Formats: sequence, C-alpha cells, structure tokens
Amino acid sequence: MTGLDAASVRQAATDCAFIGGREAVVEFHPCLSSTNDRLAELAAQGAVEGSVVVAAQQDQGRGRLGRAWASPAGGIYLSLLLRPDAAMLRRLPATLLGALAVAEAISLCCDREAVLKWPNDVQLEGRKVAGILGELTRDEAGHLLILGIGVNLAIPEDSFPEELRATACSIVSDPSQAPPPAEFLRALFARFEEHYLAVRRGGGVSILSAASARMPMLGKEVRIRLPERTVVGVANGLNQTGGLVLEVDGRREVFVAGEVEEVRPQ
Repeated sequence: MTGLDAASVRQAATDCAFIGGREAVVEFHPCLSSTNDRLAELAAQGAVEGSVVVAAQQDQGRGRLGRAWASPAGGIYLSLLLRPDAAMLRRLPATLLGALAVAEAISLCCDREAVLKWPNDVQLEGRKVAGILGELTRDEAGHLLILGIGVNLAIPEDSFPEELRATACSIVSDPSQAPPPAEFLRALFARFEEHYLAVRRGGGVSILSAASARMPMLGKEVRIRLPERTVVGVANGLNQTGGLVLEVDGRREVFVAGEVEEVRPQ
C-alpha cells in the first residue's frame, strides 16, 4: 500500500469547494499525537473552515467519552475544521455525515458495504472499521467544530491492541489489496463535503434516508445505555435531526447520544 504524503493529501482535496480550499490549511504528518489537538491549535491561530490535518499514525488518538483510539500504521486519521451556524447545529449532526461519507467511500473504493452503528461508528461484518468524534466549542468567530475521523484502511490484525481484535477490523486485511490511501481520502472528502453543503443549504432528507438505509439495527429491539439509566425499546428510525427514535412500552422516545447494542434472543 503506497502511503500518504503532503502532496497526495492536498491533491485529494482538489475537487472540493472548501475542504483544503485556497485559504485553508492542509497538513500531513507521518505521526502525530492527535489530529484534533493539532487542528485546535491551527484554529486558534486563525485557520479557516475547511482546514484539515491528516496523519498516518497517532499516538494519543481519542474517541467518544475520552476513550483512547488505537491509531497504528495502515489507517487514515484526519480532522476537519467546520464552522456551522446555529441553524445548522439544529439539523443533522456532522458526526452522522462523517460516518455516512466513510461508508460511501468504502463502497466506492473497496466494493464493500459498510453499515452505520448509531450514533457515530462504521462497521464491517459486525466489527468497527471507523469512528467519528466531534468536538464543538465557541470562539470570537462563533461555533467551532473539529470533526475527527479515524479509518482502519489496512491495519494488520496483530497491530490492534489485543483487547480490540474481536471488535475492530480493517477494510482490507492485506495491505497489498488496499486502495491507494489518497484515492480513499479523495472519495471521503467529496462525499462529506457534498452532504455538509447540502445540510448547510437546508437540505438533508435524502442524507437521512441514505444513513437510515445503512443502519441494520432499525426495526429491531435495542438497548441504549445512558449515564443515568438504561432503556430497551424498538429502534423505529431517525428523526429529522438524526436522533434515534425508540418505541418504549408504547411511547416514543428520542435519544441524541448513548451506547446502543442490539438485544439478541437468549
């Protein structure tokens, strides 16, 4: 598998309207502590929306709820700088757009059908192949959203921490069979930007439908774990803002976060 470099990362963004645009910062690092942290530094220095940091490895990557994110060689790790307005923040979450874009890039580049596990994971054959982390803050210019995306493109199984080998996987197990990382990155940028700009214009119905079609848990009984309680119900779908709709004891509840798992028959 031919690796990424600064030139191929910039080339991957050439067809995009704002990702890696003329005023945007584009950085590539062979190894970095955290792409989200580096992009936060760039934002504080005035980096514009569409700036992106990409790394071939991270040694302090993180996922949701402060968990460590294993980031060995063979993956693609990136962070995008977004500035959604208040109206957009009430629409579909960027984490959902990111997960859908990853799944679509997998289909386009690898001819495999990935599914989404609400709220922000991408899976192949029941194992996690990508994760999305959104970190929202404010500065003097308004809302600042750093969207981190980690994709296990072609990581040898023995490179994963032992405790993750049963639950994580790569898109391809043989690095020689992997698509060029720049090709995958180009597809990911293009799909995400198309969805993001559509939502910013006020759209999103077709995006919601596409995401729902990739969620096999819909229509099934699931368990959602929250800090204060655990709820069991039937996942009826996503609402217009991407929340998970559960039918619980005959009533409808909507969740915007939580750890979800399918309830399997004993």
